[in-house]
Amino acid sequence: MNIKVALGPTNTGKTYYAIERMVSYKSGIIGLPLRLLTREIFDKVSKEVGPSRVAMITGEERIIPQNPKYWICTVESMPTNIPVEFVGLDEVQLISDPERGHIFTEKLLRLRGMHETLFMGSNTAEKIIRKIIPKVEFINKPRFSKLTYTGYKKINNLPRRTAVIAFSADSVYSIAEIIRKNKGGVAIIMGALSPGTRNAQIKMYQEGLVDYIVATDAIGMGLNLDLNHVVFAENRKFDGKNFRNLNPHELGQIAGRAGRYKKNGTFGVTADISELDIKSIVSIENHEFDMINYAFWRNNNLNFDSLESLVSSLELKSENYALKNTPITEDYKALLKLSENTKISSSFSNETNIKLFWELCQIPDFRQNNEIYHLNIIENLYSNLIKKGKLSDESMENYTKKLDATYNDNIYSFTNKLAETRTWSFISNKKDWVVNSNFWQKRSREIENNLSDALHKALTERFVDKNSKIFQMNFNDENNILSGVNKNGEVTINGNYFGKIEGLKFIEDLGSQKKIGKKIQDLLRKTALKEIKKRISRYIKFENDDFKIDKTLSASINNEIIAKIKRGKDILSPEVILLIENDIDNSLVKKLEEKINFYLTKKIKDQLNDLIKLKESIDLEKEERGLAYRLIENLGIINRKDVEQEIKDLTPESRRKLKKYGVKIGKYSVYIPKVIKPKYSSILPILWLNYYESNLTADNIKEQINLLPKAGITSCEINKKLFSELYKYSGYKIIKEYAIRIDILERLDKIIYENIKINTNKNQFVITDEM
Repeated sequence: MNIKVALGPTNTGKTYYAIERMVSYKSGIIGLPLRLLTREIFDKVSKEVGPSRVAMITGEERIIPQNPKYWICTVESMPTNIPVEFVGLDEVQLISDPERGHIFTEKLLRLRGMHETLFMGSNTAEKIIRKIIPKVEFINKPRFSKLTYTGYKKINNLPRRTAVIAFSADSVYSIAEIIRKNKGGVAIIMGALSPGTRNAQIKMYQEGLVDYIVATDAIGMGLNLDLNHVVFAENRKFDGKNFRNLNPHELGQIAGRAGRYKKNGTFGVTADISELDIKSIVSIENHEFDMINYAFWRNNNLNFDSLESLVSSLELKSENYALKNTPITEDYKALLKLSENTKISSSFSNETNIKLFWELCQIPDFRQNNEIYHLNIIENLYSNLIKKGKLSDESMENYTKKLDATYNDNIYSFTNKLAETRTWSFISNKKDWVVNSNFWQKRSREIENNLSDALHKALTERFVDKNSKIFQMNFNDENNILSGVNKNGEVTINGNYFGKIEGLKFIEDLGSQKKIGKKIQDLLRKTALKEIKKRISRYIKFENDDFKIDKTLSASINNEIIAKIKRGKDILSPEVILLIENDIDNSLVKKLEEKINFYLTKKIKDQLNDLIKLKESIDLEKEERGLAYRLIENLGIINRKDVEQEIKDLTPESRRKLKKYGVKIGKYSVYIPKVIKPKYSSILPILWLNYYESNLTADNIKEQINLLPKAGITSCEINKKLFSELYKYSGYKIIKEYAIRIDILERLDKIIYENIKINTNKNQFVITDEM
């Protein structure tokens, strides 16, 4: 039997060689380690031999024409019952991977082409392959270009066409943000990305629209990129169980992405990690790494008579010393944990249920961040399937309806939704599990495509500066410029953010002004003005309760400021000025101003009813009107000593008339009692500030209002930062270092006076609890 093993470092053309060998035969199957790489090879082979002759199978996606001759698959999905002339298996060194190694080993041992079998991978696999497969032909594939270590460079000093490597999404995004600020933009590559998002990001990089990539180790498996330099920002990763340092071979697999074909590449370190040690550097530069001594293996001939039989068969040891039993894998761990549930284990009365349960446990945990959630999915699916046989359309709809992209999503939620969509894509490919399998495969792909587009857009908007090449190129075609305003008021052109409408003003993103040109500036303004006119037309029809006046003397709708209050003809008659863009139809502006002025007048009248009645009175005589005018001017509160003469001039009838309007003449103050109630005191300071301190900024006004005594406080030490007049218009009288509520002061004075009258010692009184 013709079995060949092509081994060598990265950039040796091993995968290209395998494709050439496969298409030279009439039929073939090739297994690849990643869904991303599988899609890339599927596209290449389809282009070469025609799409009608090529099938693709991954856990989440199946593209199978009527009569395919070539099958491009992830290793887990390689069919074992199709006779083909050629079989290929890529990245064969993964037989030593603790989680997936047993799958690669199984294919290595069992899968053969009728004419040729080709295994490709690292030189590190040579020793173990010689042990477990006799009579194979080894083909040495030397690297086409040289790889050289260049040491440490700061992120800001990295050369063009560089990939920066980190090992968590948070690290990738943090580094990408730094590069965006200093270099203009980056592409993102992570295993969590869908092929659609990954390809869109790579295309952006390959076409020169950005010059940098930030990636996880997903870049290390066969992805062909035009890279000159690879730097490690981290050299530790979480392997599913622990954080550990990468070994030299893993570093070399990633560093080897630098330099393609005969173009030399370099690698180094950046950020906070130390220089690589000399031994690792020499190993990577010379592609010399420790050999793999064993392959992970798991028995594939399983016994489903009982749960105990299944567990025993999974734990069966190989008689070949070179095959080491795999550690506890995720699917086996799920089996053990869920079988502790008596509700599940009590259903293991037949082989069919046990087999179904084991198949469900093998659903990959694509989210990788919530084990309990993943186990719940398996448990719910198992319960549903043993009761109903298959998942109905209604069940699938309930599971998947929450996965569609929404306006509220961001990079993280798009990524999580994509991971969960992969789960349901995987499930929909199981015809024995889903009633309408073909429909749900298409529906899952549709959801994934939409999420992929949305995630690519979100990544580009966040990590590509608007002054970079990609955005400028988007605006070259005048017929391909689309502008709009979303529900959050964000103004976009061709999906790119350029500012936001806040209230009736367009706040442009200043970072985009320099290079977008007059045409785009004009379009932005036109788009914004159109939206503002629509808003004004809506606001004119609003009810009074839709408008609010806040502590900064601003009028707002839906929590967005649209107008400021300005000084009017008197303190009780403020006016409104709209905060609005120029070039808006004056008739619209006037109508909205009239609407808000009407609301403001009504609000003042409702809250200061007694004061307004006094202002509008027509039955007061000259003496009464003089005091009433002084009260209105002082918003219903005045120091008695300031109007002592006017009070002396009042007749008893005049006093009765003023009392009818709620005026109280106290020993220290003349006031309308209602003005010290919270309803009044919430607006009086604002009216005073508006009339007498009209030059204050919004922040100054807010600061003054926030310093006022809280409602219910009867006395407090004065704050010298607060205008003393505002104590008065909050219902307080200042006495030395204290502010005392005027009604409390009057009551206290009355109690003291009454106590003095009954006290035998002249002008003395006893302090009581009431005082």
